[in-house]
Amino acid sequence: MTGKEKQLVMNFEHLGEDGIAMGLVEAFSSPSMQNTPLVDVLLDATTKAMVQRRNGRAERLLKMAKLHNTSANIDGIEYHPGRNLDKLTMDRLATCDYIKNHVNICVVGASGTGKSYISKALACRACQCGYRTKVVSYPSLMRELTQLYSHDMQKFERKLRYYSRFPLLVIDEWLCQPPEKQWTPILLELMENRYDDTSTIICTQLPIENWPKVIGNVALGQAILGRVTAASYILRLEGPDLRTRHSVKP
Repeated sequence: MTGKEKQLVMNFEHLGEDGIAMGLVEAFSSPSMQNTPLVDVLLDATTKAMVQRRNGRAERLLKMAKLHNTSANIDGIEYHPGRNLDKLTMDRLATCDYIKNHVNICVVGASGTGKSYISKALACRACQCGYRTKVVSYPSLMRELTQLYSHDMQKFERKLRYYSRFPLLVIDEWLCQPPEKQWTPILLELMENRYDDTSTIICTQLPIENWPKVIGNVALGQAILGRVTAASYILRLEGPDLRTRHSVKP
């Protein structure tokens, strides 16, 4: 490398842009790049650094969401006849514009129809697009919040803010069991905090129209339903149990 090329590399290192600096070293050391205009060299190095940074952030977000070991991905979603799943809708959701627009998604279907897979695939895509994401199960979420509510109100309020601020929160096993007495007002407060400011994916076996009855308090149930389903995408999955469909016979 020439003296000026070395100085340029050092300048980027001093600026904390090690990825760009490494890209420049590779370019300046490559015989095939010797006659390449400097602007093209810089463009190539900065583009590679941006991709590395984006991939690193996505990996951190996947670990935060506890999705780094999942096999779920958008490309793995099946659209076989009878599933009642529209590929154009899923392609639209894969852009993550619903998060930008603070729109919710409800994935409803019987056990084995692939609700959790679709929800996790969308969550993974959100991480890849740079959105902070959290995946929780309804029972564990409510037990955690109600325990704090009963024993330490300050910690409860901190934890409620924590769950309220994720751009995307995925709640699996939604209303899989009748809520305990304290759960309903806490759940309403969480949904109220998230309403029109974030996106939530609800994954449930329970038909939406049955939510207020299961919640037990019709007024609070309708309020929760309204905050979750207003202007939301509703995916009603049908068809046979995919786990049986994919099982391998000995």
